[in-house]
Amino acid sequence: MDAPSSNPLLSTQKSSQLQAVLHPLVLLTISDYITRHTLREQKGPIIGALLGQQNGREITIEHAFECHVQEAPQVEGGYLINAAKFSARLEQMCLVHKDRKLDFVGWYTLLSSSGPSPTILPIHNQILENWNESAVLLGFHPQEVLQHSVGGKLPLTIYESNYEVDDVRGENDGEDKKMDDGESTLKLKFREVPYSVETDETEMISMNYVASGGGNATASAPAPTTKEERTARSIESNGKGKRRLVESEVEDNKKDAAVDEASALSREEEEMLASLTAKANAIKMLHSRIQLITTYLQRLPPSFVNGDAQDGGESMDTDSNNTVPSLNILRQIQALVSRLDLVIPSDREAFEREVQSETNNVHLLGLLNSIMQGVVQAKDVGRKFHAIEASKTAARRGTMDYSTGSFNLSGTGDLHI
Repeated sequence: MDAPSSNPLLSTQKSSQLQAVLHPLVLLTISDYITRHTLREQKGPIIGALLGQQNGREITIEHAFECHVQEAPQVEGGYLINAAKFSARLEQMCLVHKDRKLDFVGWYTLLSSSGPSPTILPIHNQILENWNESAVLLGFHPQEVLQHSVGGKLPLTIYESNYEVDDVRGENDGEDKKMDDGESTLKLKFREVPYSVETDETEMISMNYVASGGGNATASAPAPTTKEERTARSIESNGKGKRRLVESEVEDNKKDAAVDEASALSREEEEMLASLTAKANAIKMLHSRIQLITTYLQRLPPSFVNGDAQDGGESMDTDSNNTVPSLNILRQIQALVSRLDLVIPSDREAFEREVQSETNNVHLLGLLNSIMQGVVQAKDVGRKFHAIEASKTAARRGTMDYSTGSFNLSGTGDLHI
């Protein structure tokens, strides 16, 4: 809990019970903007607006778009939002999403994992003064993306801002004093807001499309862009040799196209790949959670496990290898263990008999299928054998008729011995 003390902009007061609901399309928009900004080597900070709804102490973040900034050397950070362009863009976006009643609820930018820095204060104050006095800040942590694991926390943090009294002299003195204008000041502080991710049906369609987009990606060599690169292989030869070289290039291109078509995945294969990937990620997440619970139970203090609670508090505090017991977490683990009976059958013998019966039925169907295929193959062999024998019999009858005739002429197909 030393993060608030290390960053002077983080508040030490209790949370205001504000809840945020984040939609995945916002994450796609932010990541796309960061990618384009980085690849194009654009100048200025990455700043965008967040649209959503605020119902009491709950804020939904459903849409995002980037903001135009302008240089401002007089402020810390050197940049401010272009008010004219931002107001016009915000009005357009609110008209587009008028049926969903989306409003401006906050903004996003890149932050370090330690929290907000003084360079963002001018932009945040500009937003509070001109557009929304209770705007939230979504900080994206790019350094945590490389260390991200499956099932882990998203590399972002949502903050709410509030002006708090910073009276240093009042804290040092032991007696109450009258509050004057010169003795206490208000400073902008940030508090972390808990959030949850929510997805509707339309977003699920978009997410499935994005997830299946990598299925058709195939590696191919870049095509030549200049004339020298295209004609480099045909300069050394002339005449027929040149023609043969060009033909070989065409054949190579045809082969590459055939390989690309063969390596492309069909729709069924893409769906199967996406399903298997989702199942693999779910299994990895389940395995990591089970390992976490097992490690937590194994590191409980021995005094707490054995039930010796007389002097357990001192021993638990002194041993750093043991985890601090939490009755709430232990109750949740106990409830999880008690629900395992719903997954594991009560009558294990009857369940095993039923499984054995189903397995025998599957094997029986496989044997019947093999027998039917053998019968079909035997029937096919018999039909072919009958056709061959019938042709041989017809050939013998033809030779007997010619031998019993009054005359015999040699033809082109007769054999002379």
